[in-house]
Amino acid sequence: MLAFIFLAVPILISDWRYRRIPNIYMLLFLYWVMTMRVISGIASIKTIFLVLLIALSALFIMRIGMGDAKFFVIIALALNLANAWSLALLIICIYLSAIAQIIITSAYYLRVPSSIPLAFAIFFGTVLYLAARNSPSLRQYADALVNSW
Repeated sequence: MLAFIFLAVPILISDWRYRRIPNIYMLLFLYWVMTMRVISGIASIKTIFLVLLIALSALFIMRIGMGDAKFFVIIALALNLANAWSLALLIICIYLSAIAQIIITSAYYLRVPSSIPLAFAIFFGTVLYLAARNSPSLRQYADALVNSW
């Protein structure tokens, strides 16, 4: 996932500075993801179609940018989501990151922004998803604490 960070940094900078994500960055990221998918395969075609449907609906209903929608689809391909639950968790993490970005931006500029560069929320939501998906549950912590005595 180190390549994910190196490929995402120019996307984040471009989205923050110009509110646009150039297609050249998306193509480089897509080549890397497609190489991974050719080598290791796709976990679920149904989930990929669900990702495309969600990206298109967010594009037309929520009015997110085309680059942000492409970035979300490429990230979902890179993560190789196996089921709808994993996709839902990823979307929740992205929304939490977007809310945090709005709060931080509002506190910094002392006004609520009319729009935000969503690539940051997608990136940090993905990092949050990667951190949370393999963590043990609270019940496992409690069992380990009780059984350690």
